[in-house]
Amino acid sequence: MFDEVLNQILSISREAWGFLVGVLIVVALLGGLYYVLQGTAGAAFGGSKMAAGAIIGAIALVVLVMFAFLIIPQLGEILRNSTPPPPF
Repeated sequence: MFDEVLNQILSISREAWGFLVGVLIVVALLGGLYYVLQGTAGAAFGGSKMAAGAIIGAIALVVLVMFAFLIIPQLGEILRNSTPPPPF
């Protein structure tokens, strides 16, 4: 009875995950572009703090994206495996 509902929820969640991956990639690319332009402007005008901040920001952006793609799916697997069996 609930298998059909579960299949629908799973298909919706797969589509939502694909959409969120696409949005995350676009946001990460825009953030990377921002930091590249900020670092380039800092290097061109001699602002070492501005360039250093851009490098740190770009590294932090890469770490966040890696966290999103590596840790969040594992947490989903843990949650899915820890669900209790139905009482009926």
